[in-house]
Amino acid sequence: MKKLIATNGKMILLMTVLLFMSGIQAQTPQDNKESNTNWIDAISSRVTPYGSLRIGAGFAEEGEIGISNNAPRIGIKLKHALSKNEVDNFNVIGGIELGLNLVSRDETVEFAVDPGAGIAQVGDAVFARLGYAGFSYKDLEFTFGKQNSVYYQLGANQVDKFSAFGGAAIGVWNISDGGVSGTGRANQLLKLTYAHAGLKIGVQGQARNISVNSKSLDTYGLGASYTFGGFAIGLGYNKVLDGVEDPLPNQAKDGDEAFVASASYEKNRFSIAASYADLKQHQRLGDDFYDASGVEFYIGYIFSKNKRWKAATGFNYLSPEDDEGLGDFNTAFAIGEVSYAFKKGSKIFAATKIDQSKDDIGDRRNQSVFGIGVKFDF
Repeated sequence: MKKLIATNGKMILLMTVLLFMSGIQAQTPQDNKESNTNWIDAISSRVTPYGSLRIGAGFAEEGEIGISNNAPRIGIKLKHALSKNEVDNFNVIGGIELGLNLVSRDETVEFAVDPGAGIAQVGDAVFARLGYAGFSYKDLEFTFGKQNSVYYQLGANQVDKFSAFGGAAIGVWNISDGGVSGTGRANQLLKLTYAHAGLKIGVQGQARNISVNSKSLDTYGLGASYTFGGFAIGLGYNKVLDGVEDPLPNQAKDGDEAFVASASYEKNRFSIAASYADLKQHQRLGDDFYDASGVEFYIGYIFSKNKRWKAATGFNYLSPEDDEGLGDFNTAFAIGEVSYAFKKGSKIFAATKIDQSKDDIGDRRNQSVFGIGVKFDF
């Protein structure tokens, strides 16, 4: 993981230097002041910074209170045309996204929309969420590094709309951030995507080299989505090729396979989305992996005249297959949320997770939680 981060960091640093040099060489300054202005403009035109500060406070039904991260991050995106015609010619592209541990992680009161840090990074003040580089040409992009999978990007993210909770039933973040299996923020990923009009298609493969069964490509994935009017549909598939029978924390399980299908509709103030996943040896419980199927559902409505107040509800449900020997174990919770939006995606919200998940003997294994939070995008 550290080697990956270092490699990606060097790659992006080299690309930034090249952009910097090309920006300087393109200038013909008349004086020193104009020269300084020109090279700053040249760099800023190629680099887009962004960030999202997210913190939540959760209150569990038995009285515990926790303050935790809700996936805060900062990042930059890079794009540099290799000729003057930026639309029709090759562009160098890339990005770095860092997760921030703004407060200590609270494992008692779970309040997060995704797992944040990857394996061996939990607790780090700053950790790598994404780091990639590549090329684009017209409707095609080829990128390599740590990046969002086509399973998530094209097949599953339509239902990823809640401010907190959710994301537990369709196999995106199966182990930590989904980096090892390739369904989440995949490690050492090669990805090719095509996007035109409402159609998006993606293929990917991981070259992780961490298993005794390692191959040229250790996983492969396929994804597609199509948007028409207010409707959208998506499909994602991912298969592990180098899985082992008793995997270490940074290895994938033999037989790991995941499929997801999603559909959504959005018009005016109303939105609805649902996803279904069929998962083979993909979910983990302690040292055991199991087959399961899962459903996530979301429905939201903007109910104020100024279009700032929004209410949403939905659920996550994941159930092992009958022959897995896990008894009554499942993941089952409903979500309710009210939010007030500011500009640029920033908002404050209140949310609740009514948890009815069971352990293997049928007892409840998680507390229900009520939370409040803030999301500030820039």
